[in-house]
Amino acid sequence: MKNLIPRVIQWAEESNFVNPADIQSETLMMISKFGKISDVIVKSKSDSDEIGDCLISLIIICRMRNISLVECLDYPLKVKDERFKNPFYVLVIILSSIGKVSERVGKDKEIKKEVCYLIIYLTILAALQNLTLLECLEYSFKNIQNKKIIKFNGVILTDSDEDYHIALKVLQQRKDNPNN
Repeated sequence: MKNLIPRVIQWAEESNFVNPADIQSETLMMISKFGKISDVIVKSKSDSDEIGDCLISLIIICRMRNISLVECLDYPLKVKDERFKNPFYVLVIILSSIGKVSERVGKDKEIKKEVCYLIIYLTILAALQNLTLLECLEYSFKNIQNKKIIKFNGVILTDSDEDYHIALKVLQQRKDNPNN
């Protein structure tokens, strides 16, 4: 994880996903990804891609707030509550944690503690699926890293979108001339 997170950050920055002005929309994206995790759990399927997608959004949010997600990986994972063996209970706890993160983002408050708890809960959920967070993140990042995708003015564009190449040129001009 500690080696993969910087690669995800680099990809996100190159694709223009790391813009602090977009933190609320990225938080909504994370909530959307959590919805997909819930859907997969309810249907009793494996959810490595969905957990990984949620992690990618979380990594981007942390980068926007200058939080080291790597530090959260060192949080102690000491959960003795038997209820954490039930994936539906874990989903409820994750939902509560995501709610706290999104509320704190909306109020421009510190989110590191809640992000670290969220990592713990996602770790538990992955383990219930016989997965690790690393496997989930690797799977999702492998699926996205070579796609031609950018974020432009808060909108996600792929190379099949009509405005993609124009947006790419504008972003390159902004990068080349940051003071204009």
